[in-house]
Amino acid sequence: MARRQKILKIALPLLVLVGAVAVAGYLQATKPQLAPEASTERVWLISTATAAVADRQPELLAYGEIVAQRDVEMRALVAGQIVAVGENFIDGGWVREGDLLVQIDPFEFDAAVASGEAQVLEADARLTEIGAQIDAELTNLTYDREQLEIAERELERRKALAEDKVISEKALDDARLSRNERARTVALSERSLQMLRASAERQQAVIAQTDVTLRRARRDLRNSRLLVPFDGFLTETGAAIGKSLPVNGQVARLIDLSQLEAKFHLSNGEFGRLINAPEGLLKRPARVVWRVGTEMFRYDAEIARVGAEIEAASGGVQAYAQIDMTEARTSLRPGAFVEVYLRDRLYRQVARLPESALHEDERVYVVVDGRLQPRLVELVARIDNDVLVQGELAHGEIVATTRFPGIGPGVKVTAR
Repeated sequence: MARRQKILKIALPLLVLVGAVAVAGYLQATKPQLAPEASTERVWLISTATAAVADRQPELLAYGEIVAQRDVEMRALVAGQIVAVGENFIDGGWVREGDLLVQIDPFEFDAAVASGEAQVLEADARLTEIGAQIDAELTNLTYDREQLEIAERELERRKALAEDKVISEKALDDARLSRNERARTVALSERSLQMLRASAERQQAVIAQTDVTLRRARRDLRNSRLLVPFDGFLTETGAAIGKSLPVNGQVARLIDLSQLEAKFHLSNGEFGRLINAPEGLLKRPARVVWRVGTEMFRYDAEIARVGAEIEAASGGVQAYAQIDMTEARTSLRPGAFVEVYLRDRLYRQVARLPESALHEDERVYVVVDGRLQPRLVELVARIDNDVLVQGELAHGEIVATTRFPGIGPGVKVTAR
């Protein structure tokens, strides 16, 4: 009995395992067979553009601000109290060349001019006096030299007489004394004449110095009236009647609105293309647009110059377009944000396409019979969000402008 129970414990699990294998085999043998479905080719929905190959000279758009060629801080040239101001001396006032801005109290400057003129007159009179003394001394010297010649001749005669024992030794000594006296008088006159001439030279230096002082006083008197150097508008007016100004004290800021420029940025690529164009960059026509609310103002301009340095941060240069200001009283003001339009260089036989149409900067895909075909092209330039290309692309071909994974030759597409 025990042996039978032991056999059952071993045989029963084996029977269960064999039965499970048999059922699985039956199910596997009797399962339904599914016929495989044929895979369908995916069709991509894309946007397209028609390639128009032609000579093109696109228009560049840049943004900038208006600056004035002449923007001057007007400052007091002399110190003093303001006693008068110009009629249009207000912020935004229009002034013309030669108009009065401020008048500094001229009393001290008038007095300095009068004192300088008196000093010049005194110095001239002193020089005239010295000149008269020189003339008198020259006359005396001529007379003294004549007397010396007479005394020398008399001395020679007495020497001859003394040798012949005609006159006494005393008479010869008297002649010598007279001749020496005359010689001393001539020497004193010559020395006095030299001193007078030195005094005249010194007085001429005094006259030159007083003349400089007088001219400086007259200049200060003129500078007490601060005048407008050129036509323009005033701003930052900081002076008023009764206010005391130091030398170089700020009076106002003068802006010349007849010479305005649009300052804008050119990228490295734009600058390189324009500077190497046959017509060059300078004097290139431009158009400046100023938008104020719903109003728009247009001004003709031309490129006047470019900045002296390459901007390290942006990698481009600043350019300046001089605006044609036919009317100085324009509403345009420095600081206005403007758009600057100018013509790019002329490109021969190129197609302009959206940038998304260009792959790896060397190929585009065209649609032929519903499938994509590659065309090798050369990137000529980037204009805003478009590219200019030339190469195998033919005029009128339909170019795919949509990017999608797996794009390549032979892919089936349909245009929107």
